[in-house]
Amino acid sequence: MAIHRLDLDVAIYRDRVQVTHAATETFVDQRAEYPFSTARSVVGHARYLEDTMVRAIRQIIKEGGFSLRDPIARVVRCDGPLAEDERVIVEYALRETGMKEVLFELDE
Repeated sequence: MAIHRLDLDVAIYRDRVQVTHAATETFVDQRAEYPFSTARSVVGHARYLEDTMVRAIRQIIKEGGFSLRDPIARVVRCDGPLAEDERVIVEYALRETGMKEVLFELDE
């Protein structure tokens, strides 16, 4: 079994995240069990976003073969632009899931 680095592309939509691990071609479309979006913000509740991200990441790594040393998350897509306070929420939530590095690669 090959060991892959946990290097994820993350897309955030209203009460939904999509996570892709390109090296294994694994894609997860995870709906929020607890809504993290609000009327004014795509990412209004950090704890609920974190919960949704954890569920998605579990789906990615459930087959095994991943090194959890220095995992990276790249935020590559979002419903609309992220304000600075929303970026803080996203980064906090991803770091709480265990991501050591969070990069924003949004085309805004």
